Amino acid sequence: MGTRVAEVRSPPRVVQTIPTTGMRGGLGRTLLTAFLILTILPLALTGGYVARYYRRNLQEEVKSKLQAVATLKGEELRQWLEHLQQFSLPGGGTTSAADRDVWWVAVREQEPDLVGVFLLDQVGQRQWTLGTCPDPSATSDVSKNQPVFLTTPDKATRLSPGRFFSSQADFQTWLSGEHNAREMLVFCLNASAIERFVRYDVLTDQALVGETGKVYLMSESRVWPGGESSASIADVNAKLWPDDGLYVNHLGVQVIGAHYYLDEFGVGILVEQEQAETLESLDRIVATVIALVLAVALTTTAIAAVVIRQITRPVIQLTESAVAMAEGDLDQHLAVTSRDEIGILTFVFNEMAADLKSLYDDLEAKVAERTQRLQQANYQIQRRALHLQASQEVGQAITSVRDTQLLLNRVVDLIRDHFVYTSVAMYSVEPGGGAVRLRALSPSTSEATFEGADQSAWAECVYAGDGSIIERAVRKRKLQVEQHETDEAVEWYRRTLSRIAIPLRLGEQVLGVLAVLSIEREEIQRDELEVLELLAGQVAIALENAKAYERERSVTQQLEDAEVYKSRFLANMSHELREPLNTIIGFSRLMIKGIDGQMTDQQIQDLERIYSDGQRLLFLINDILVISQIQAGMMGLKFEPVQLAELITGVMPTASALVRGKDIELVQDIPKDLPLVRADPGRVRQTLVHLFNNAAKFTESGQIVIRAWYNEGQVYTSVSDTGVGILPEDRERIFVRFEKGMDSGGRWWKGAGLGLALCKEFIEMHGGQIWVDSEVGQGSTFTFSLPCYTDDDSGRGL
Repeated sequence: MGTRVAEVRSPPRVVQTIPTTGMRGGLGRTLLTAFLILTILPLALTGGYVARYYRRNLQEEVKSKLQAVATLKGEELRQWLEHLQQFSLPGGGTTSAADRDVWWVAVREQEPDLVGVFLLDQVGQRQWTLGTCPDPSATSDVSKNQPVFLTTPDKATRLSPGRFFSSQADFQTWLSGEHNAREMLVFCLNASAIERFVRYDVLTDQALVGETGKVYLMSESRVWPGGESSASIADVNAKLWPDDGLYVNHLGVQVIGAHYYLDEFGVGILVEQEQAETLESLDRIVATVIALVLAVALTTTAIAAVVIRQITRPVIQLTESAVAMAEGDLDQHLAVTSRDEIGILTFVFNEMAADLKSLYDDLEAKVAERTQRLQQANYQIQRRALHLQASQEVGQAITSVRDTQLLLNRVVDLIRDHFVYTSVAMYSVEPGGGAVRLRALSPSTSEATFEGADQSAWAECVYAGDGSIIERAVRKRKLQVEQHETDEAVEWYRRTLSRIAIPLRLGEQVLGVLAVLSIEREEIQRDELEVLELLAGQVAIALENAKAYERERSVTQQLEDAEVYKSRFLANMSHELREPLNTIIGFSRLMIKGIDGQMTDQQIQDLERIYSDGQRLLFLINDILVISQIQAGMMGLKFEPVQLAELITGVMPTASALVRGKDIELVQDIPKDLPLVRADPGRVRQTLVHLFNNAAKFTESGQIVIRAWYNEGQVYTSVSDTGVGILPEDRERIFVRFEKGMDSGGRWWKGAGLGLALCKEFIEMHGGQIWVDSEVGQGSTFTFSLPCYTDDDSGRGL
């Protein structure tokens, strides 16, 4: 073996500087910090949790109290309004004036808060008025803000229930809207009528609403008291009413609130209490917790400082002694002052220091011994690295060659150069396995003999059963080695003759043999044989790949020839089929129109079937002809500036014919300001027809919508339907030629599978893209993009 390994010298020892600055006291600070964190953090987390829990419970309790007050006040208000609703005229709207006066006196005796009443007809005109009910169109604040209650004069036509308005102006607004009342009886109320519902008893209700509690009467437009600018019922329900009941009221105050809304009367009760009053006790608890945490932190700091000092003092002494030993001073001894873990550690440290001092004397000898062993190990490692590097270079070389003979010649030269062998040969097994023939040799003088060898280096042909090392490697399928020393008179000139034969195995098959001849002082080592076996395996794979490449190239050439023949056949047959089909379609159309004479209904129906199938067959033949032109490279596009909206408008009659007889609505969503696109109008029209045909084929009812829009230099067009949809696994396959999708029942779609494939070909030839979005049972949307026409396109002769 000729591998050379340079002598390895150990690097000089680098003395590191021990980092001692800033270390003293660091352990104590760490422990003290840990004590403080472990003490303060649980207290802080516990206090925060308690405060949050108490705050939530307090809010819920206050909200429940406020809700109880709102409910009680609301039910009281409901009973009062229902009482007002019972006041009806004995004779309805036709009661005489005298009877109305008597009735009004009786009503005032029962409800003195009523100041007036009037009757409106179905167009909103007053018929009569009793008491004081100002005109709502007046400018005075009193007339605007006076509350009213709406009902009907006759129980038979009564509004169920009545309606409450906080002012006549609100009632006038409601009246101008839509309602179904024919006659309306309107009661005018004084301010004291609703004050009873916003007051609460100090002794009985203050415990529920608190010192800052307030009660409001809500209507559609405002709350009372508060004025027209206050919050309304809509504001409370839509904006001021979160789930937790916390909000900022119409006066800008943070409150907790609850409300009770009488939807049937259009009025409600709102009860509020300021959050500051509710959370006052919580603030005191939080302050107490903070003071407690600070006191515990100060106490813990003092106690921990004393304890940590007792722990860290002996640790610091051990650290300083260890640093001194690391710097070379081995005369270290510490006094053992305790019987705990630190005392045990001090004792062990003293023992360790004594052992280190005793071992220091023979340290140099041990270092020299270990250095020698390391050099030997480095020698073996470098030797193995050279072998692996050679294997990698040979492997890279053989994977780049496809010709079999060139591959073998390259391999034997590379192995001989990298491993410095005397000779390297490559054999291949002949068909039938009866002979193994020499295919490559390095150096090329195959008949040369070598000193110490009793025969020529390698035979031209080895036959089964001749007992040679090559024949044994093929027969046993294992590596074969022959090694013996040459008989030389001079001792220093003695060499070892080594012959190695490694089968080129691919599974259980032997493709050939890699043979090596070496004449060196040393025998070939086992690790070198492992590398050679690895190379033999790579050569076997490379030989098989070369053969496979030859077969693949032959098959590829056959496929290319077949593709050319197929394209020619499709082009010729499509042309030959179109002429008789056009004749069949033309004559069948003439016969349907009755030009050749009257025909029966059954004959006309049969001719229409012939005409329809002929049209479909002609459409299919045209698609096949276009595909053959694309495959043959004969398809070219005639680009020009195209107004896409006009092109779509021209396609719509064809789309209408496709959906004739179905319950399908065609919808266009095309903006008028679409920019021009750079396209072949004929191919874009053909794409749109295919997409409309596809949508009509799979849609029985619903809509087919075509849309177009512009975005970043591209015009996008989509055709959407409400048909059966496309399965997810078919959404890529439907754009492949002669591929069809499958419905949810597992049945293949009708058609040849060419329409969408042609659409994809045309759009990509324009430089655009096409894709589909679909949901089974909901429909599909096919979208494609086309580049916009620019000034640069005009320079190219569009």
